[in-house]
Amino acid sequence: MRVQWAEAKHQGKPQVGPRPAQPLKAGHSPSLAEQLFPATLSAKQLDGMIDKYRSLVKVLDILGDTVEPWILSEIVVAHYRRCPRIERPKSGAQVPDRLTDPLLRALEQTRWPPLPQRSGIQAEQYLILHWGKRNDGYEDLSALLVELLDWADPRYGCTMVAVTKNFQGSPHVDANDVTYQYAMSLGSFREGGELCVEGDRPDEVLVVNTHNRMAKVDGRRIHFVRGHGGGDRFSVIFFSTDVSNA
Repeated sequence: MRVQWAEAKHQGKPQVGPRPAQPLKAGHSPSLAEQLFPATLSAKQLDGMIDKYRSLVKVLDILGDTVEPWILSEIVVAHYRRCPRIERPKSGAQVPDRLTDPLLRALEQTRWPPLPQRSGIQAEQYLILHWGKRNDGYEDLSALLVELLDWADPRYGCTMVAVTKNFQGSPHVDANDVTYQYAMSLGSFREGGELCVEGDRPDEVLVVNTHNRMAKVDGRRIHFVRGHGGGDRFSVIFFSTDVSNA
């Protein structure tokens, strides 16, 4: 019945952010400024991000609210250039081959919608499947995704699944999520492609291996994907925007 684009039904219509002139190198991240303050942040979200750093970047408290937010954000970026954030390696749960193999074959044969990509997101393909509803033309893929989530967490209140091909960089916040996400990547890529998510503290970042692994992450925190190499990288993200699942 419906396969709709993220720009309309995923997280609302984000502002268009800058696109890199060329793909990220395998294992490389977007610029530090993009990681800390994505171009897709609203003015309210930017203020919230700056407030979050006040406990660690003391000069922000000294300056107070007398300085423009963009200047304060530059101060935060300069701080973390001098004092890099702590990277904490993580890995999702290994997914059985009986689930990953047929899913990868289905993704490699997927007929992607002939519509523009979601604004502000760097991906070759990006589509949304609606959970528990008909997705005409994607019945087999939908069935495999149901089987995968039943394995990972049968009680999770999923409302949609984001399916992507060669997603990279794109720091952003999924502000309409009401709870954590489940994320997995598949494909022939051999290096890079880690999902990087802001940690419990603003001075740490979780570097999550999702290759054939299912990870439970909070998309309401800034997150992005490192560049990958050696082949295609597909990803499936199970998420919920239904407040009854909060």
